[in-house]
Amino acid sequence: MPVAKVDSNYYHDQSERLAQQRPNDPAETPWTPMPKPLSECKVTLVSTAGIFVKGDEPFDYGREWAEPSWGDPSHREIPRTAGQDDVVYSHLHIDTSFLTRDRNVAWPVDIFNDYEKEGKIGALANTLYSIMGYIPNFSPLIKRTAPLMVESMKAQCVDVAFIVPV
Repeated sequence: MPVAKVDSNYYHDQSERLAQQRPNDPAETPWTPMPKPLSECKVTLVSTAGIFVKGDEPFDYGREWAEPSWGDPSHREIPRTAGQDDVVYSHLHIDTSFLTRDRNVAWPVDIFNDYEKEGKIGALANTLYSIMGYIPNFSPLIKRTAPLMVESMKAQCVDVAFIVPV
């Protein structure tokens, strides 16, 4: 489905309203210390660019067009072996043409593959993740999607997840 321009003022206003509901105290931010040096850690990536493997279920644009304050809270699992052209870069709120030219601007798989070869990370996990970066109602993301992703990461013995926001 072709993506048309979206009225960013509406989304900005909604984001401002939601941001005011969040706690501002850094002490309330969850924090987990690194379990070991990064050079020994299994690492995964979580991009907010709405990426999915060609042939997989796309993110739900229809509902977002019908309910602009919604935002698809689901996630997609992507094999690390998926190449530049094996995935769809889809997001209604960013210019995805940059990703189609070089995925590393929001999906730094090649960079982390190099880090693995250089010994900067222990290993890049076999499964990487993507969500939509625009999710005004983040309750389903926190209550359903994040636990599913964490379960998958734990099953693969992932130590660290790098969140790549767009």
